[in-house]
Order: sequence, then C-alpha cells, then structure tokens
Amino acid sequence: MLRYDYTNMLSPQIKDLSLSKGDFFKLERESINKDKLTFRNLIYSNVEEIKSIGEEIRKKYKNYVIVGIGGSDLGSRTIVNALENKSGVNILFIGSNTDPDELDSFFNNISLEDSVFNIISKSGETIEIIANFLYIESQIEKQMGRDKVEDHIIITTSEPKSTIRDLASEYNIQIIEGISNVGDRFSVLSIIGLLTVDIMGLNIDNMIKGAQEIDEQTNSLDPEYNDALAFSQLQYLYFSKMKKNISVLMPYSKRLERFGFWYRQLWAESLGKKLSLDNKEIYAGITPIASLGSTDQHSQIQLYNEGPNDKVITFIIPDHFDSNIKIKTNLSEVSYLDNVSFEDIIKKERLATSISLMENSRTNGTIFIDRINENSLGELFFFFEMAVSYLGVMFNINTFNQPGVEKGKEYMYALLSKPGFEKEKEKLSKYT
Repeated sequence: MLRYDYTNMLSPQIKDLSLSKGDFFKLERESINKDKLTFRNLIYSNVEEIKSIGEEIRKKYKNYVIVGIGGSDLGSRTIVNALENKSGVNILFIGSNTDPDELDSFFNNISLEDSVFNIISKSGETIEIIANFLYIESQIEKQMGRDKVEDHIIITTSEPKSTIRDLASEYNIQIIEGISNVGDRFSVLSIIGLLTVDIMGLNIDNMIKGAQEIDEQTNSLDPEYNDALAFSQLQYLYFSKMKKNISVLMPYSKRLERFGFWYRQLWAESLGKKLSLDNKEIYAGITPIASLGSTDQHSQIQLYNEGPNDKVITFIIPDHFDSNIKIKTNLSEVSYLDNVSFEDIIKKERLATSISLMENSRTNGTIFIDRINENSLGELFFFFEMAVSYLGVMFNINTFNQPGVEKGKEYMYALLSKPGFEKEKEKLSKYT
C-alpha cells in the first residue's frame, strides 16, 4: 500500500522554516464532497466494454497508435513507460506535437497495414489532433485505398457535435464514447488510459483496485489518516507560509520517469489560476518540475541544495524492484561494492539525497510504493488526483477548468484563418 513519509517535511533541521503536525488542519466535510469529483466515479465504473475493445485490437493489429495530446497522451505514456507489455502489440504515440520532422519519421517507420490509430479528442476540435487525423487518413488512403480508412482508424471523443465526429461520419469510422464530464488531465483511469492497459495484456481490475484503496483512505478528512491530504496540506502550508512555490517530483525509478510529466500537467493546469471562486485576482499556482533519481542528482540537486530555498521536493521509490542485479568484484579499490545490489545502491542514493537536502533546510518527503505494477500505478494516479483536488479547496479555485489555455487556442485559429475568428485575426495583425 502506498505510504507518504513526511518526516523530513517537519524536521527541526529545517530550522526556522519548519512546520509541525500542529500546523495540520482538518477539512470541513462540505468543502470537499467526493461524490462531486467526477473523476472518482471512473474507478467504480464497469470496465467490460474496455476489455472487449482491447481484445479485438489485440487480435487484429500489431501496432496500436495513440493520437492524442495532453491528458489524452500523457497518462498512456506513463503506463507504457512503467509497465511491461505482455501482449506483443506495440503501443506507439503520435499527435502530441505538430512537428513535421517527427511526423515524417514516424510514417517512414511503420506498417499502416498492421496498425490502428486511436484519434483521441474530448472536444473534437483540438487543432493538433484534427491536423494529424487528416494526414493519417491521407496516408492510409494513399497506400491502401479510401475504403480501408475505417479499418485502421478509431475515434475517441465526448462532445455530441464536433469536427471530429463529422470526419468520423465522412469516413464511416467507429466512435468510442469518451467521458464527457471529466477533464483530460483526470482521464487516465477512464477508457483513455485503461484501454492501453488492456491492450498491453495487463490487469485493468488491479489498477482500479489500487485507486479504490487510496479512495478508501480519503474517507477521512484528518491528515493523520489520509496521506493525500497530508501531502496537499504540506504543499499548501509551505507555499502560503514560506513562499515555496515550486514542487519537484523526483521518482527513483526510470520506469516512473513519465509519471513526472503526467503530474506536471495535472499540477500546472489544475492550480495555475488567476481568479478565486469568489472572482478575486489571486494568481494561484505551484510550479511543477519533473525530475528523475538518481540521474538528476548530477544535474539538479546542486540547485536544490544551494540555490533559492523555494522548493518542496517529493521522492517516489518502490520498496521492491523487479530485477535483482548484484555487483561482483575482486578489486580492492572498490571492494565496498562487492556483492552489493543495484537496488541497494539506488535506495541509498535516495536516502543520502534526502538527508543532504534536510541538512540544508530543504524540505522533502518520500512516497513509498510496494513495487511498480498495475495496482501501485493506480494508487499513484488517484493519490495525486485527490491531492490536487484538496489543494484546489485550499486555494479556493476551480481545480477543473483551464481558461488560461483558451486564448492561445483562439489566436492560433485566427492565425490559421479559421472562420469565426476574424476579430482575433485583426487584433493580431499588429504583431504579424
């Protein structure tokens, strides 16, 4: 079971920046109604349809290509990075960028005949996804004919009327109904991420079970018994009392490197808000940084230890690694490494880094998981989804919208001369 050790967050060695358990506070139950958290409903939904779609894809294709951006992409990338693919179906990604070189390279190295593309766009209007769809369709039509497009593309979307639905109708493409009332960054435990798990030949039920175990813990609104709440309160208290406005997530496992990027979107889009719920300008937000142990001990820890004291650092490490590799040596200069496992080295590296930070009054805590599997990944996803929801309550913001993204989209449409954005294009003329 996931556990959060915040000993070094409360250590007297943090000197005058230290908090204590006395700074923790209980939330009022009405301030965080879990029944209104739409992402929570996902972990109690029926997953049989997901398993059915996954089985069909495994039987028919060698390559499953996810065409998504943001939450439609990052969650599945995290899953593929963390878990062993047992099905033999290659899970590939395109669409999170409009880099022409990346696109050209991708299509020079894939057999379209062996591939199915899942075009994912909740709104059905995401410009990057529509552009990629049009190119993918053209390549399929060019190589195999228009009548084969429906065999090699599926579309996952939520809005009942959209450009992507019109395109699906045009080419007679199967539509998978997404989740309309859950934002993309909270969608990893929906069909968006769980389909990836199933296509990999892994156990959806175990991932859901891990999330449910964290959900059970969050029935308590006392941080003493609710690790996600303790985590969020410490983040908030250090921000509000000591102006620590940077949150570093540093897993000590290469398999969790992509988790840092998923977390980065969750934190940034959920917490970076100009207005409070009572419409006051507050410019809330904690800047997320994705780091990796032990790699970034040699690129970032110097800054964390001796630079501005504006960060809260969180490590993640498994209690057990899957591989047991030991060093054997007869050399006297390195005899201290004889019969030492790499698991022991990486654990001691995390501990040593944690202590060095503490001695420099740098706050840090550690999330421990049993081992990296479907269950623990479900725990981690839901832990952070709940933690950011608690933080939204503390900041008094709407955790689930993203108005700061929309203006950039409008200007992009204007620059591309999309009908309906003439005023924006005129406004931009002075810059272009």
